[in-house]
Amino acid sequence: MFRVVPALALAAVMLLSAGQITFAQTAPAQIVKERQDAMEKNWTEYFRDISRTVKTDSPDLALIATKSAQASEHLKKFAQLFPPGTGRDVVPKTRAKPEVWTQRAEFDAAMKALIDATIALGAAAKSGSVEKVKAEWPSVAKACGGCHGGPKKAGGKFRFEEE
Repeated sequence: MFRVVPALALAAVMLLSAGQITFAQTAPAQIVKERQDAMEKNWTEYFRDISRTVKTDSPDLALIATKSAQASEHLKKFAQLFPPGTGRDVVPKTRAKPEVWTQRAEFDAAMKALIDATIALGAAAKSGSVEKVKAEWPSVAKACGGCHGGPKKAGGKFRFEEE
């Protein structure tokens, strides 16, 4: 019985190590692809729907609350898709500027601002106040601009212009 416990412990350590090795071996180009897909999803799955309903006379507050919660969780995962070694020097097709890594604290603060603004928008929607939602939405848009200047063709602090 006592020999089984060390064997199980060793097996657990090996499985955990294998998981870390797999992540470490993820090709930079694959990480950039995941990052680009995730960025596209920010708009198509979450913020586009919110934008459309906020612009109406009677926004769908339930939709805004749901999409804001989903977006904030997605953004937390998205923020992790910028490990060192995934910049343009390694993957030429990325639009992420070197400042993502050279000014990491500022980049992380910009990501946190977007997540916080998205959470605040969701809270405003849950409160049932259309006025609060309409007041919070520009904060989300401003936080998006913290990394890039707007539409896909625009560049920004942390994103190269589209070529």
